[in-house]
Amino acid sequence: MNRKFAAVMAGLMLTAALTGCSAKQDTDQPDIYVICKSKDSYWDTTRWGAVDAGEEMGLTIHYEAPDTEADIDVQIQMVQDAIAAGADAIVLAPLDTEALNGVLKDADMQGIPVLTIDSDVSYTGRAVCVSTQNLSAGAIAAREAAALVGEGEIGVICHKADAQTAKERMGGFVTELDGNAIEEDVYPDIEVVEVKYCEGDIERSKEGTKQLIEEHPDLKLVYATNQPGTVGACKAIEELGLADQITLVGFDYFDGADVYLGNGTLDGVMTQNPYNMGYLGVRYAKKLIEGKLVPSIVDTGATYVEAANLNDPDIQWLIDPIVDRPAFDQ
Repeated sequence: MNRKFAAVMAGLMLTAALTGCSAKQDTDQPDIYVICKSKDSYWDTTRWGAVDAGEEMGLTIHYEAPDTEADIDVQIQMVQDAIAAGADAIVLAPLDTEALNGVLKDADMQGIPVLTIDSDVSYTGRAVCVSTQNLSAGAIAAREAAALVGEGEIGVICHKADAQTAKERMGGFVTELDGNAIEEDVYPDIEVVEVKYCEGDIERSKEGTKQLIEEHPDLKLVYATNQPGTVGACKAIEELGLADQITLVGFDYFDGADVYLGNGTLDGVMTQNPYNMGYLGVRYAKKLIEGKLVPSIVDTGATYVEAANLNDPDIQWLIDPIVDRPAFDQ
């Protein structure tokens, strides 16, 4: 299916397929509820992946997301609403490792398969996790950061202390820089001096970055662990006029990242595959509904994007797989 045809077909399906959580429709098509983390543009790509999978597989896709990543109670309510509406499966990008376990157990007890995307939960009843392997992605970011600065102090803008993605992207990054018990310290002249938790909020991340720079005069590099953190750090460094002094490595490509990469504000960004998270999340949901066996973990990969490779064709597809698609109404 070419992109233009897919865009037209998906546009025609928006009214029926993206209805939000409501009473179960009288249809033979299974109802898949896809619940993401926020209304940030990053999740539009995930949403299109889910829409395309639903179209191809004859599924009804209901999409929901809280306004921000701080709205864990809203996300819990969305899962409860999906259960009440008679979901055939729930595809969830969880905001917290622990807080959703109770409601996910409720879904499991009612025979509703639960799949996680982007990040995971500690509840052992979830069927599949479709995500980046964030520990290894954090380690890649650390190696790229070390190559950029060689030595000096690093500050971290982290999205949430209790989110699995944050823990793993931080853990992979710090462990790679510090080495481990059976390996010498590979980067003895690099030190992570402080971590600021900014709740996945752009403004808080901007202010957090400014504080890191003010509180640590010898700071060489900032590492941001998600898209709002990366955007906020870019804004801070740009406003302070310190692109030549502060190196920035972030997570999650975003609209405008090409400008920041071009002017040196952003030195590199770990780029995930949110389209595949949405697409494969729905694909495996269908398999579970049909009673088929599925793997417990599916790795969707991560790629380091910088100015030098930004215009490579495969990178361009990765950062914009939904070119020419209409924006979603929020």
